Amino acid sequence: MAPVPVDQRRQALVEAAFRTIARLGIRRATTRAICTEAGMQQGVFHYCFRSKQELYRELIRVMVVDMVDAAVTVPDFDHDPEQCIRRSLSRVWQHATAYPDRQLAAYELTTYMLRDKDLSDLPAWQYRQYVEQGERLAQAIEAATGTGWAVPRPVLARMLSSGMDGLVLSWLTDRDNEAAEAALDAFSTAVVALSTPATRK
Repeated sequence: MAPVPVDQRRQALVEAAFRTIARLGIRRATTRAICTEAGMQQGVFHYCFRSKQELYRELIRVMVVDMVDAAVTVPDFDHDPEQCIRRSLSRVWQHATAYPDRQLAAYELTTYMLRDKDLSDLPAWQYRQYVEQGERLAQAIEAATGTGWAVPRPVLARMLSSGMDGLVLSWLTDRDNEAAEAALDAFSTAVVALSTPATRK
């Protein structure tokens, strides 16, 4: 049997870590528990990661990359800013709620890392990436529709990041899809109200 490539093992351990942290909490998500979840011997962990800290960094990187990919994909809605905004936020929402274990693990990681001096730089980096990708999303909507914004783009980007972050956390507490989607619709309406179609080309 051919050996399993290290990248494939790393990916399997990352997915297992998301599930284990979501189920047990970060303090009980030992390397043994993560490897058991992944169906691997514990020794494989240190073949793939130098430490749990490196694994945590990879978990955050995966979260950011995935959210970026969802956020910056802006389909063409006949240059209609409202439809573009609503559909773009809906894509981010659908991605986030499709992976609840990742979301729960990410929130727990954030609060845990804030208290760990060796990892305390990561939460700031994590949320800085979210804001930067919110700005990229705003730019993509501008490019697709010719619209502008009633507030500076960095302010809008932080609003997008904070709003979606709060909506997902609230949804994780009760899994009330109807209430969450109503809140998402209202949030989208607020973002649409900040667009300025008069500046369209």
